Amino acid sequence: MKSHEYADLFPMMATADIARLAEDIRENGQADPIITYEGKILDGRNRHQACLLVDVDPVFAEYDGTEPLAFVVSHNLHRRHLSESQRGMVAAKMANMKSGTRTDLGSIDPRSYSNNQAAELLNISTATVKRSKAVLNTGIPELQDMQMSGEVSAKAACEVAKLPEEEQRKAVSGGVAGVKAAAKKPRSEQHSDSLESASSSLENSESTTQEQSSTRQKPLRIAHAMGIFYVAKNHMNKIAKNDIERIDALKAMIDYCNNRIESKK
Repeated sequence: MKSHEYADLFPMMATADIARLAEDIRENGQADPIITYEGKILDGRNRHQACLLVDVDPVFAEYDGTEPLAFVVSHNLHRRHLSESQRGMVAAKMANMKSGTRTDLGSIDPRSYSNNQAAELLNISTATVKRSKAVLNTGIPELQDMQMSGEVSAKAACEVAKLPEEEQRKAVSGGVAGVKAAAKKPRSEQHSDSLESASSSLENSESTTQEQSSTRQKPLRIAHAMGIFYVAKNHMNKIAKNDIERIDALKAMIDYCNNRIESKK
């Protein structure tokens, strides 16, 4: 049976913990029923998996309340010892939910949580919610998983999520220590690495573009994109490396023009 989107807000228990729960169910039986809603597991994903591990038929019960999301949050917060970073990810996902969203089976979620409301419900700061939302929006999946599991803090994950994807993967490949080291790296040094990477990519693109321009004429829209490309590149090279926002904006312009040029080759 599939789990409900509300249940998926929270991380699953560790494999070893599920194994211990399975042994307890095999010896003592299933103490609490698995709660279902809209044909999916609303509460009890770990119990369900534990039952399957030891070939015990799961006991189900249908949720009959009117606040399924509040029910899930309340039960998980009371039963489980989640770290601040884990609660941050839950709150960020809640804050991303839109009110009036129709689910697969037609019911409508009547609630929408602001950052402040999600923070209050999960007993964390609004800053932690905002950092966690940044990780959800720009962090690679592996980085998100590390925060959701509680391995790294929301602050560290947020700092790494600001890096280009290649740098994020490099940090994550080093495990918890790699993420922490990348998060502590001075912003000017982080951006220096990103700038060098971007410049190298631009040089390769410039060389290819010049070779091709000698053999055929570019359409007007490609010439326009190339013009923006060179203007943005020249400006980026002149900007102080600690002027992060301007460099990021120009890099985005360059990437856009690069994509337009490549798509028309």
